[in-house]
Amino acid sequence: MFEPTVSPFNPDFAFLRCDMSGAYVTRDGGASWRMFNLRGVVLDFEFDPADSLTAYACNSGLYRTVDGGASWSLVHPAPERVRAERMVGDHASQWFDTGDSLDSFAEMQRVKVDPLDNRSIWVGWGAYRVYRDSLPALRLNDYTTIQLSEDKGASFRSVVRVPGTAVLGIFPAGRADTPGELTVLTDRACAVLSGRGESMQLLPLPVEQVFAANAGYDSGRRVIYIVTPIKQKGAATEGGVYRSADGGRTWTRLVNGLLDEWQAAGEVPYFNTLAVCESQPANVYLSCRGYSVILPDGKKERQYGVLRSHDSGASWQWVYRTVSRKVEGEKYADAWMYRQYESEWMGNPHGIGVSPADPEIAYSTDYGRAAVTHDGGRSWIQLYARQLPDSSYASRGLDVTTCYGVHFDPFDPQHMFITYTDIGLFNSFNGGAGWVPSLNGVPEPWWNTCYWLTFDPTVKGRVYSVWGNGHDLPRLKMFRRPGFVERFQGGVAVSEDGGRSWKPSSAGMPENSDCAHILLDPDSPAEARVLYVCATGRGVFKSVDGGASWATANTGLGADLNSWEISRLPDGTLYLIVMRALDDHGRTVPGALYASRDKAASWEKMSLPAGVSGPNSLTFDPTDPKRLYLSCWPLPVERVEHGGGLLVSEDGGATWSRIFREDAHVYAAAVDPDDPNVIVINTFDSAAFRSQDRGRSWTRLGGYDFKWGQRPVFDPHHKGMLYLTTFGGSVYYGPATGMSGREEITNFQDRWRWSE
Repeated sequence: MFEPTVSPFNPDFAFLRCDMSGAYVTRDGGASWRMFNLRGVVLDFEFDPADSLTAYACNSGLYRTVDGGASWSLVHPAPERVRAERMVGDHASQWFDTGDSLDSFAEMQRVKVDPLDNRSIWVGWGAYRVYRDSLPALRLNDYTTIQLSEDKGASFRSVVRVPGTAVLGIFPAGRADTPGELTVLTDRACAVLSGRGESMQLLPLPVEQVFAANAGYDSGRRVIYIVTPIKQKGAATEGGVYRSADGGRTWTRLVNGLLDEWQAAGEVPYFNTLAVCESQPANVYLSCRGYSVILPDGKKERQYGVLRSHDSGASWQWVYRTVSRKVEGEKYADAWMYRQYESEWMGNPHGIGVSPADPEIAYSTDYGRAAVTHDGGRSWIQLYARQLPDSSYASRGLDVTTCYGVHFDPFDPQHMFITYTDIGLFNSFNGGAGWVPSLNGVPEPWWNTCYWLTFDPTVKGRVYSVWGNGHDLPRLKMFRRPGFVERFQGGVAVSEDGGRSWKPSSAGMPENSDCAHILLDPDSPAEARVLYVCATGRGVFKSVDGGASWATANTGLGADLNSWEISRLPDGTLYLIVMRALDDHGRTVPGALYASRDKAASWEKMSLPAGVSGPNSLTFDPTDPKRLYLSCWPLPVERVEHGGGLLVSEDGGATWSRIFREDAHVYAAAVDPDDPNVIVINTFDSAAFRSQDRGRSWTRLGGYDFKWGQRPVFDPHHKGMLYLTTFGGSVYYGPATGMSGREEITNFQDRWRWSE
């Protein structure tokens, strides 16, 4: 989580965002949060200095709330200029098509309201880039763009280009500074703008690269701080933290107390971000990602945490630090994350947000948590979970988790699992009211991801699960580095007590088998279950002895070994989805669909329509098992998404037709077990859809707008209710017909989200 931003009027009112497209607001100091979704990852928040309920958020657009975050409107680009929204590439990255070039876009990385005139709004755009489905976005230039609105967002004009690829800070003049002056910091430049942007002066930085920038106002004058890499120069160092009290014209290095111990360990420390109290800029918080020290026993240990300065950076003191995976002095009142993983998993804060009015109050965010201090960092309280009386945990609404499935115990309607990336597996024994980790006995290198599990249908308490530490499959980003199979580990685990404990059961599989799916043949005997497992880069493994031993079942697959999902029809026919991947040279390898009618003794490749190269999930009509639904991921061809959507086959996969638009990133479909006419799909396009006529027409599910949706799951215990898993927003639960109510963005809706 990133960018905690605190209201200057009320320290209990704050925003933050995650890297998985969700944004969050609290009005009670973090006791509870509301997630809101603005089409993608929010990069910055800004409060209006003159209106306590008005704030801004930016990504590919600029949004404004005037009701404290309850609703938002699109400000820039103006809604009437938007021809369509585009979702491009493997992560369906969103941008607004206003008639400009369709192959590139820039992101608004910073927004700043002039503290002396709230009608003036500055925005900073990062460098333009082109999306390539299989590779990181390609930068098209090496400059950022600063724009200005002088009518509270009604119109914007481009003011200046500043060298760099990322805008780190926009700092208007205070009442005692030169009127109309503005300082802009990018990752490699400092620019002073005069006359509302009519002229620009590039100023020298003390080092070549900047990580972060923040500022406050002391007696009406800007005080700017930056964080830069620390580099060793013989016995000396350069870089670290710098301060400027004259708009960036001169800089003072601030390393007293920061570098005292580095020479003994022989490694320079790494500081990644800082935060300044806007009204009292002598108060600065600094996050340290790594600081190696020599322990009393002579061993080297990495420490990390937060330091603070009360005197404008003249000196620094740790307010909390972690050594040997433990927080020193128990200064962090944490919940299940620390108890399960200790501190190493969460690391140091990525973001710190200080109350503009009170330097003793600050929020922090790291790999998994948000926390707040009310005493200047001497103690911190977690803000992500509530512990229930039965020692299980419930979310406070700060949900930043990727979920592959919701799984239900056939013997106990109160017992259920969620399979997760990053945090492994959780189960609930109270119908989903509270959750506990389910990792006991699972090898720690596997903990990152539990991709799937299955219950034995006749043996109470027996559960099979598959694990891997190569997370986020089947997205192509996981194959950008060569050698996926060699890099990651995983396997199969079995539980006989409903997930309270596990035992590895992977004999016959190599240690580095990142396993993504498991299927149990319900017709096999309970004492010798037949099981199938998909292992990325290794194809299919089969067990005929309940998982005690495994052997490959890849005849007919050839080189298509990036298996992803396996399904079984009532007549025993198996279908295997092979995910789209990259070879070791970065070339896209199409996915495929295979069928087996001899229990995986051999596989036959199925023909898919031209252009379909990303099959993602398969389901079937339980009343007509030859009617198959194939969810597909599109691929950009000449800057337009093709080959996605939802396909249907009425003959077991011999022929296919498309029943949902091919530019949609459809992750999975589900057929209502009570009515096979009803189909629900979830997409990476800020929407889920429902059809009541087997796919001939579609309507959007109201009330759900998370950007990166994954799988719909009908609730087997409550008719008419639906779970929607997401890639970074945990699990949504609500009516399978959707919910009515006001949309998050009140003045703009892309029409294709509503009907097909």
